[in-house]
Amino acid sequence: MKSKRDRGIDRREFLEISGKAGIGIGLSAVPLLTSSCTEVSTTKTVHGACYHDCPDRCSWKVTTVDDEVTAFQASEDNPYTAGKLCDKMVDFPNDVTFHPDRILTPLKRVGGKGQGSFEKISWEQAIREVAFKLQSIIDQKGGEAILPYSFGGNQGMVQGDAIPNRFFAHIGASQLERTICGSAAVAGVLATNGQTTGVLPEDIVHSRYIVLWGTNPMLSNQHLWPFIQKAKNQGAKIVVVDPFKSLTASEADWHIQPNPGTDTALALGLMHVILAEGLQDQDYIDRYTLGVDQLKEHVQKFDPESVARITGLEPETIIEFAKAYAQSTPSLIRVLIGMEHQANGASAFRAVAMLPALTGAWRHFGGGLMHMTYELFGASLNWESISLPQVLANPQTRSINMIELGKALNDEALNPGIDALFVFNSNPAVTTPNQSAVLRGLQKKDLLTVVSEHFLTDTARYADYIFPATTVLENWDILDSWGSTYININEPAIAPLGASKPNSELFRLLAGEMGFTESYLFESDIDIVKKTLQSDHEYLKGITFESLRESGGQRLNLPEKWMPHAEGNFKTTSGKCHFYDAGIQPSLPTYIPVTYGKKDQEEYPLHLLTIKTPRYFLNSSHANVDHILEKEGKPYLEIHPSDAAARNIADGHEVKVFNQRGSVYLAARLSQKVTRGVVCMPQGYWLSQFRGGSSANALTTDLLTDMGRGGAIQETKVEITKV
Repeated sequence: MKSKRDRGIDRREFLEISGKAGIGIGLSAVPLLTSSCTEVSTTKTVHGACYHDCPDRCSWKVTTVDDEVTAFQASEDNPYTAGKLCDKMVDFPNDVTFHPDRILTPLKRVGGKGQGSFEKISWEQAIREVAFKLQSIIDQKGGEAILPYSFGGNQGMVQGDAIPNRFFAHIGASQLERTICGSAAVAGVLATNGQTTGVLPEDIVHSRYIVLWGTNPMLSNQHLWPFIQKAKNQGAKIVVVDPFKSLTASEADWHIQPNPGTDTALALGLMHVILAEGLQDQDYIDRYTLGVDQLKEHVQKFDPESVARITGLEPETIIEFAKAYAQSTPSLIRVLIGMEHQANGASAFRAVAMLPALTGAWRHFGGGLMHMTYELFGASLNWESISLPQVLANPQTRSINMIELGKALNDEALNPGIDALFVFNSNPAVTTPNQSAVLRGLQKKDLLTVVSEHFLTDTARYADYIFPATTVLENWDILDSWGSTYININEPAIAPLGASKPNSELFRLLAGEMGFTESYLFESDIDIVKKTLQSDHEYLKGITFESLRESGGQRLNLPEKWMPHAEGNFKTTSGKCHFYDAGIQPSLPTYIPVTYGKKDQEEYPLHLLTIKTPRYFLNSSHANVDHILEKEGKPYLEIHPSDAAARNIADGHEVKVFNQRGSVYLAARLSQKVTRGVVCMPQGYWLSQFRGGSSANALTTDLLTDMGRGGAIQETKVEITKV
């Protein structure tokens, strides 16, 4: 019989001893005695944090008795987390760490690729065989024939970056352009402001006109929502700009619903009205911006009537929006990632970021642009602990964009071709566009695919070797945030289950087996955590390894009133906000519509949105958990009633959604959440949850954005037929 250590706690057992509380899973932590009644059981509580690709970065506490989890709850010491976990994480120990389907031993493929047939092997055998194969590829074709593929499945700096990055740089592997999310947004805001950090999350309570542009905080930024509600209770008006009527849009005072991919035109149209009506803050413009004359000339062609034809909005809506925004104080625009996944993605962020400087919103506490916060940690942490050592700092190897993985795997002209794919913290079979091409590549017999995972994901089914990764309850890490101001330590609450090991240890073992001796490949996780906190920057004053172990997440020591651009101080080359920049092409943000051939327009007339509508899983994480799937329900296609009627489709009918790249089968839902000509399906469901074995990314394009080389995933056209 397997011990509880090997098998974990099954769902029924865990729920029987669990009682859900408002702040997570509260389990009675009564001291237990051994059977001899002579020894008191060991109880401990450690601090940790969510590792998901989310702006909130929740802090939590885990209590264990004799190495078994008895309580898992949000930390009340973190005012942003505020004692509440999101819907995705309240059952995390049972959903992931103790899930009965979790992989707890190395696996080697014995069936065909994609069949999911494996045999259990030892770590010694797996490391020996994988190391031998990697070394053979390096000897024959060079390190560039090996491609690491990872992203936001684990955003811990140790398990996501440090040792893995050093290992692949050391062997000269191809570099992965990790640009599928955030890159275009950052490129656009940097072009205008020179930095992404604007208004801080908690300061939104001081805003009185809040524009949530392409973001749905009720689902994807849940801990910001109470602050937005507080602002609303204090008189703020909430406006949502989104082509989809999201949950947040339904709760807003005003939902502005432009055509997909037209945000740049809308922002330029607002600037046209503001300048034409004399609503700009000319003093702020004169002091702290560059290029207003070029901007005035540029926006002349974006008058309300022209923008209305592009966006599908009424001219009166554009005029009213511009006036209301410009005349409200403090006014705040909140952006995250949503609108970047279009051909003009960076231009959209670039244009939207200009609005607070045009109106002088930055002068007021709670006014300006709220975007990311990662630069605060970039300035304050000891990044030498995480970054590549100097000897590896500037690798000269080629780079491959993750969005174009399907192309790269199937490119016969690529020299050298990709002979080995090493996947960790990601599930590209589900999350990467042009899914059919990705699957064709994974199917190739001469491709060595190695995966570090918790579960047999759609990607892992194609692996030659699978290594069992620890969960966040079982390893050390340190986590910054791209959407809040708290730094978190993650201390292991329990010993690794079964034969699971941290990602970092996997790469240390491979390095040792391959005969490498460089010390930077073997640094321990806890040493990396400690060194990362060894900084004398003012933001880290009072924040140490010991203090984080004691309190969990701590807020950076930032000024009480954070107003980064009240008097300019932009991080551009001039120190001013750039409306115009001759050093960037194009020198001004502009709207360039995607052109489709006549055949494509006729055969695929509907615009497809594939967005994060699921409430209970994030990207593809947690999408294998039965009770979560039961809550979420089967995937469906949102379609406007008029588009459905034209195709003789009724609510609940099974439909085939298709284009030149693939097809997806799912149920139709007649909905006013999309406008005519637009349909929407959720991202994140696994292939196995669809008839035909294809999910949303079977349809999406691998087109790149205008700047930042991000993914223009939403520039996808489809047709629908009733099955």
